[in-house]
Amino acid sequence: MKTKFNIFKIALLLGSAIFLSSGNAFSQDYFELLEGSDDIRLDGKTGNYIVKGNVIFKKENTKLYCDSAYYNLVQSNIRAYGNIHLNKEDTLNMFCDSIFFDTKKEYAKMYGNVRIRDNEYKLTTDSLDYDVKNDVGIYKNKGLITSISSSDSLSSVIGYFYPNNKQFNFRKNVVYKGEEFTVKSDTLQFNANSEKAFFYGPTYITNEDMKMYCEKGWYNLKEDIGVLEHNASIDRENLKINADSLFYSAPDSLYIAKRKVRIVDTTNKIGFQGDYAINDDKKGYAFITGHALAKQFEDEDTLYIHADTLYNYADSSGKPTMMQAYNKVELFRGDMQGICDSLVYDKANGEMNMFHDPTLWAQNAQLTSDTISIYEKDNKIHRAFLRKNGLVATAVDSTNYYNQVAGTLMNAYFDSTQIKRVDIIGNAKTLYFLEEEDEKDTVIIVNRQGMNRIYASNISLGFVDGDIETATYRDKPDGIVYPMSDIDKKEERVDQFIWSIEKRPLSWQDMIYSEEEKELILKTFERLKHSVLF
Repeated sequence: MKTKFNIFKIALLLGSAIFLSSGNAFSQDYFELLEGSDDIRLDGKTGNYIVKGNVIFKKENTKLYCDSAYYNLVQSNIRAYGNIHLNKEDTLNMFCDSIFFDTKKEYAKMYGNVRIRDNEYKLTTDSLDYDVKNDVGIYKNKGLITSISSSDSLSSVIGYFYPNNKQFNFRKNVVYKGEEFTVKSDTLQFNANSEKAFFYGPTYITNEDMKMYCEKGWYNLKEDIGVLEHNASIDRENLKINADSLFYSAPDSLYIAKRKVRIVDTTNKIGFQGDYAINDDKKGYAFITGHALAKQFEDEDTLYIHADTLYNYADSSGKPTMMQAYNKVELFRGDMQGICDSLVYDKANGEMNMFHDPTLWAQNAQLTSDTISIYEKDNKIHRAFLRKNGLVATAVDSTNYYNQVAGTLMNAYFDSTQIKRVDIIGNAKTLYFLEEEDEKDTVIIVNRQGMNRIYASNISLGFVDGDIETATYRDKPDGIVYPMSDIDKKEERVDQFIWSIEKRPLSWQDMIYSEEEKELILKTFERLKHSVLF
């Protein structure tokens, strides 16, 4: 990640070479005019020495070459013109069309085709001011810094240099181009003492493989950590991350995202969103909390998992292997929904375990048990295993009756999200209502004949459209049919019966928002709709 911040190294080295050396030049009280000029004369009115041809001034270890100059000893200033060349120890060279030095006011200004060069970098601009007293160098009409040995460059409309504080600021249309990254920003600031950089305004950091964006941010070169803020995003070919704030630590291989977090991994077809997320590459895990939502994208439908906290684990190649969800877990996918207190999803083996009062809805059927295990095949639900107190129930239309299948252990087999078969092992019980359909004048009338109650050790049931179509009872079945008018209330429902349709998630949005938030969203929507209409 450091490579893209060579921009700050450019600013540091060039700024130090140019302006710190200029500051030393002012420590001597006057410029010395060396012998060899073609012509020199004194203007008595102004006190200026007018020097022409092969003009050379010296101040300590710095020499100034020019075609002509106005030199005033009383006012301690020089105005030099034509082929200006300022040289310091043969390591720093400055060129321009004209220059002004005022040692009393400690001020210098270069005009026209300004070029400043050391052994590593070169600055070109239209004009450059240097205020030694206030320790600031400024260009205000576009500047370009380029590397002599590489393709690195930095350009901006305005540049401020504070050599004593080692602070460098670039403003308006700041563009850095390096061998690996390009950075575009409105304002970029760097302090060499703290080795910390700041971006302000829309900032784009791009290379062949990645695009990053923020509207405010900072980066610490010493610690190799940084933050992207305000609509921050990282966009790679197969991974997209959005958040209000993104923190990155290279030594720890750690990412922290805050507020409006959105993560999409198109390679593994998963996504996450929430209020706060941490990704730890060293430990191979990530977690997200606050309106936390995981998405498993599939060809036909998407599985959504919501909980207070979600953990996602990956192998050394970054491929997801396991997901864990804790507290108030909810599932939503097409015609299948579910709730439980905690969940473990073993992606590698296609197994999902729901713990603590789990409930699963598949079309019009409700499945409950102490623990529910869901097994996938070809990324689709193949089987649900209900451990202890298993129950499959469906509501009988327009009544307070329920078809029920219960037992110690149960296997429910699915075709997509429809139950096709249920095998009950141990203490098996079935309660279902016998119906007969008559068609009169194109109207179908359902006549309920009674309730069939059968107990057996083991039972296998076949389903069509959620209703029992076939039944096989094993080991001394005990059955009775009650007419509708004579149903025994004690046998109307099995011991573990529960019906909690009001808890069934209606959509993934319904899962992540509280009742108060839903009410606020609806009020906001109504207000916006009203303002648009009127």
